[in-house]
Amino acid sequence: MELKRILVPVDHSPGSDGIVEYACMVARGMTASLTFMHVYEPPNELVGLVPHATVSGELAAERAAGGEVLERAIAISRASGVAPVDTVLERGSPAYRAIVAHARQGKFDLIVMGTHGRSGLSRWVMGSVAEQVLRHAPCPVLLVHLV
Repeated sequence: MELKRILVPVDHSPGSDGIVEYACMVARGMTASLTFMHVYEPPNELVGLVPHATVSGELAAERAAGGEVLERAIAISRASGVAPVDTVLERGSPAYRAIVAHARQGKFDLIVMGTHGRSGLSRWVMGSVAEQVLRHAPCPVLLVHLV
């Protein structure tokens, strides 16, 4: 199987830089292009309890932080000798739906993403974006354990 397009969801987690490095290694070996994606979830809006300006400010801050995550991914990939083809900054909740939809729409050959390896109660409470992407993705998913 030839890989031409790889989608790499990135987030604020400490291991996210390692995922980018790993994806660059895969892309170099397959001469594939990379697309970095960050999905930011809208802040919880408590209707009538939180002023609209506060919610708007939180949303702008989330978007700005997502842009910084993508800029860091671009810098790491360029230092690795792999220039990304595209970056995607998208608002979505839950995040896995946005990732799967983009993978389907963009006809990606592979998704490379990290997993925290949570289990039990913490997985139930926190959820697992990686698990949901794995279940619903239209292409193979390479999960890299974040340590």
